[in-house]
Amino acid sequence: MANKYHARSNSFPSASHPSTLRVEEELNNLKNCEVTFTSTSGSIGNALFLIQDLYVCLDDLLNLPSTQKLISHYKGERCVEELLDGSVRLLDICSITRETMLQIKENVQALHSALRRRKSDSSIEKSVAEYNFCTKKVKKSAKKLITSLKQIV
Repeated sequence: MANKYHARSNSFPSASHPSTLRVEEELNNLKNCEVTFTSTSGSIGNALFLIQDLYVCLDDLLNLPSTQKLISHYKGERCVEELLDGSVRLLDICSITRETMLQIKENVQALHSALRRRKSDSSIEKSVAEYNFCTKKVKKSAKKLITSLKQIV
């Protein structure tokens, strides 16, 4: 005997995808990160790691089949264009960060080399001055990058 009444289940909105939750968490971490002119290299390094984590999370989210399908469905609309523009800005920020880190590495190696050689005080002073200049430049660049990231959000 068949049931006269059909039972229907309530349809609740599906939970956010874990990648979406991770992106939101990384954005909140980045918003809470403060970089100032007096920041230490540790706090700048921490901010750079937060940027890296955000990039990885966004990459995971954008490579999901459901995200790809949505992007292709709404292609050309303002919200998708803003999303893609933000992604491009994030890629630019990541490439600038990578270049900056390579510059730091080169300056640290030059400073170590000058200290090992101990040729003359002038060569050591020159290496230290270059290192200090690079450090100031990195702090300024990191602050600009964090500000740019906060504008994306």
